[in-house]
Amino acid sequence: MNKKTWIILSAVVVLLGGGGYAGYHYLGSKDAAAEQPQEGPPSFPTAVVDRGDVKKTIFASGTVEAKAREEVKPELAGKVEQVFVKEGQRVNKGDPLFSIDSTDAALELQKQELSIVRAQRELNDLKNRKDRIAFSMGGKVKEVLVKEGDTVTPETVVAKLVDTDHLKITGKFSAFEAEHFKVGQKVKVFISASMIFLDGTVTKVDLIGKKEKGVGGVHDVEVLVKKPGALYVGDLGEVQYVNPNGVLFASQMATPFEDPDVVEVVAGTHGKVGKVEVENGDEVKAGQLLAKMDMSASELDLKEKELALKESLLTLEQKKREIAKKRVTAPISGVITKLEVKPGETPDSGKPAAVIMDSSAVYFVAAVDEIDIPSIRVGQTAEVYVTAFGNKPFTGKVVDVPKEGTKEDKSVRFAVKIELTDAAEMKHGMTGDCDIYVEKKENVLRLPLQAVDVLEDGKGTVMVKDPKTGEPTPKEVEIGIEGSEFIEIKSGIAEGEEVLMMNGGEGM
Repeated sequence: MNKKTWIILSAVVVLLGGGGYAGYHYLGSKDAAAEQPQEGPPSFPTAVVDRGDVKKTIFASGTVEAKAREEVKPELAGKVEQVFVKEGQRVNKGDPLFSIDSTDAALELQKQELSIVRAQRELNDLKNRKDRIAFSMGGKVKEVLVKEGDTVTPETVVAKLVDTDHLKITGKFSAFEAEHFKVGQKVKVFISASMIFLDGTVTKVDLIGKKEKGVGGVHDVEVLVKKPGALYVGDLGEVQYVNPNGVLFASQMATPFEDPDVVEVVAGTHGKVGKVEVENGDEVKAGQLLAKMDMSASELDLKEKELALKESLLTLEQKKREIAKKRVTAPISGVITKLEVKPGETPDSGKPAAVIMDSSAVYFVAAVDEIDIPSIRVGQTAEVYVTAFGNKPFTGKVVDVPKEGTKEDKSVRFAVKIELTDAAEMKHGMTGDCDIYVEKKENVLRLPLQAVDVLEDGKGTVMVKDPKTGEPTPKEVEIGIEGSEFIEIKSGIAEGEEVLMMNGGEGM
């Protein structure tokens, strides 16, 4: 029986019980006044002790809530670029809803990427910084171009060096012959004065050529020869090369040996020059120190560059995340109940751009009084009555009992969540009330609530007819749980016995 039907029935019982009792006294007083004999004991409604179920419930009001409800707000500011959904559409978690124009954010991202490339290059330069500048070959220092305190880069020319270990000779060849030479190629140089051959290496090939008086068009092939003890500048030689097919290519004439070109020595590192170790005119060997670098600030610079690079990388990651927020996706699966975005418009920051509701499960959130909350347990069944559906009961089950309550006026209430079945027609926000079944006894002796006068916990009285006089007589009984309709009888009266409904519905 639902509570509304019960209220109606109780009212009827009150009228019947009260009316019978009033009639009894009225007739009695009338008979006494007239000194007429009493015709018999009054008649009361009765109830029979039977067996059945007794259910104890707790009543609470509340509201209907969907399983999940999310308000969507874009994290990236800007105009809406494209909308992919419409109101009422069902979406899955992760589905795109709309996109935001992120042109400015993309430009900032590119700037940050360039900044990181620059920072990485500077950091690598610092890590590769050397503490010295050395000669890569031997020779005679023609000119020192740096001094203490100068700042250099790897490409800075710090000195000019004359190679004293080699001589160069330039062979004259035709265009056809010149095409058979390349830089780095090994050749022979014939010294006509001593009738010997020296090993040489091609260092330059002129494939353009030029006209020379008395010779015609010639192409220079420059060869570097390691200087033996008896070879001097001005001595004549002839460049020769034999290809794999055995064809000999020889320069058109003997040409003089010369000093090699001046070699430019580069720093090969970043930093500030410390002490310079050589002077103009010094004879040096390969690997000899040219200058020491001032490394006092390098360690501090390195730490600062590493920190700057980390900050740039963090900023880049942040900007990438901002770009990723360009496409706003559904945070949950459900139905779009509200959509407040249009292409070309900027969403109102104070309102949700979209609302998604998951109604795959519906809950009734009951506001249970603090006095009743100790009796509520997860798993208990409940009957829910939603105002919009009148007296129709919806079956539910308690799925969550909160640890904390909310103070309302002078009492504290706890939001108990009841999961409902067969609630497809319900809408988020509907109101109603419920009966939560906190205890249930099956197949026990019972009587209607109106038939028992509860004295204290576990004790009560019922009214039975005196077998001799037929007058109502109280009888003590042991009671169990009190339900919404019945009360459990543990002892004191047997199944099938009748009791009088003396108080009608007054005990409610």
